[in-house]
Parts: sequence; C-alpha cells; structure tokens
Amino acid sequence: MSSSRDLVVEVMSSRVRVKILRLLVERESLNISAIVRETKLNHKIVKENLDYLVEQGIVNEIIIGRVRAYRLNYSNPVARAIRDLFTS
Repeated sequence: MSSSRDLVVEVMSSRVRVKILRLLVERESLNISAIVRETKLNHKIVKENLDYLVEQGIVNEIIIGRVRAYRLNYSNPVARAIRDLFTS
C-alpha cells in the first residue's frame, strides 16, 4: 500500500475526522464554531482533529482577522481522494 493510501486509511479511521471532512466537502469552508455546531462534537476534540488534519496537509487553515476558517487542501492528493470518496 502506498503512503497516500496509508494516510487515507489513517485519516478515515477516526469518526470525528470523517464527520469534519464530510462537512468540509459539503460546505467548502467553515470556522471551528460552525464545525462544532454542525457536528455536535466537543470544541476541544474538533480543534485537536483539525490540527492533525492541518499538520498532514489535508486541510488548510485560513486566518481572516481573528477568524480561522478551514477548508480541504485540494492540492494534496489525499484530500482529493477523500473528496472523491464522499462525492462518488
């Protein structure tokens, strides 16, 4: 298995990350408050998982003033594969 496939499997092994990623595929860009509200997950858990996804290069963090928005990084092949999983 390639390292990209390994990363897709690792990322998709977390229900929290799956919820966050599905939401980002559907809505394109959201701040953490919107993600917490939509997923009904704890803020700390969402933040930890977003940090992981940003570290892996799957999600981009965009800072607009004091607001941090998150969106999938479609230049990353893993992010594209995840999008394709949710939209196929």
